[in-house]
Amino acid sequence: MAVAGLILGIVAVISSLIGSFVFPILSIIGLPIAIIGLVLSVVAGKKQKSGVATAGLVIGIIATVFTAIDFFTCGICVLCVTSAAGALL
Repeated sequence: MAVAGLILGIVAVISSLIGSFVFPILSIIGLPIAIIGLVLSVVAGKKQKSGVATAGLVIGIIATVFTAIDFFTCGICVLCVTSAAGALL
């Protein structure tokens, strides 16, 4: 469970960085991934103390902050533009 939390945290950080510069929809997908990775790391840390769980927790917190910032700045803007474009058609 700790390894899964760490991997999801890393994926969320990467999706946040790519989402801010290349493909903004990834910031929308990255927020739930970051939250799930954070929860998995917390649960794994409570069951058994390990370095992987601690690393997953730290990466999960960083990923959640990065993806939340991207989600609220880039993601909402993309959703508004696509819905406005759909209304015009």
